[in-house]
Amino acid sequence: MQILDLCRELSIEAVIPEREAEKSAIPADAGLAAVVPSLMEADVDFCVALGGDGTILRAFSRFKQMSTPVLGVNFGRMGFLSALSPEDIPARLRRVLEGDFSLMDLTLLELRHGRACDLAVNDVVLHKPASGSVIRLGYAVGGVEMDTVSCDGMVAATPAGSTAYNLSNGGPFMSLGMEAFILSAIAPHTLRFRPLVMGPAQELWIINRSLSAEVDICVDGRDCARLPAGERLGIAISPRKARLVRVPGSDFHQTLRDKFIRPHAQEASGFAD
Repeated sequence: MQILDLCRELSIEAVIPEREAEKSAIPADAGLAAVVPSLMEADVDFCVALGGDGTILRAFSRFKQMSTPVLGVNFGRMGFLSALSPEDIPARLRRVLEGDFSLMDLTLLELRHGRACDLAVNDVVLHKPASGSVIRLGYAVGGVEMDTVSCDGMVAATPAGSTAYNLSNGGPFMSLGMEAFILSAIAPHTLRFRPLVMGPAQELWIINRSLSAEVDICVDGRDCARLPAGERLGIAISPRKARLVRVPGSDFHQTLRDKFIRPHAQEASGFAD
């Protein structure tokens, strides 16, 4: 309600999905916001996402081609992509709504699997079915098949997604502004596999070399499709970008340190912030 009151004060037309209006007990006839069935069909210039990183990812997917700028207010556990915390409402949020912010372009991954392309902000995950055994996945870069690995799955992650599933697979961190993506394996049954970093001109193909098992495909945590045995999935950097809202003073490496490297450290850093 604080945010809706702030929008009304600043003469900003607020739009809220029916489901969120019901959760927050906002009556459609209250005049605080335009309640719509879907944001996908609404003309929205700016999105405020209240929640954790998962909420921010879902917010991007609510808009065509993920083109609407999204501001994250962290009500979750990690909030790596968030720009504000709950205590920043309404003072700092007011400044943002008055134009005191910048936009960071986020690299998107494009899936190519014989139908309309899907876009991923965080990652594309191929993994064995819930009741299945180890699968065999081949991978090729630039038309060169590199290897086939027995594993539980593979993760293609953007820089934004490098701190998610990729991290638990032993993949590297990547700065948010980079145009690159990472391939890491989930529980590879081999010593020779190492995470692979690819650039904007390179296309990755993952081939299901399992004898009969289908492989589940998830995009940003959402079930997307299945890859039958013998079929392949193409993944590459999209020419489109998602636009993440940042506020003055936000810094990727400080967030990386505070969220992942030293979340409970009490000692002062030896370097100036």
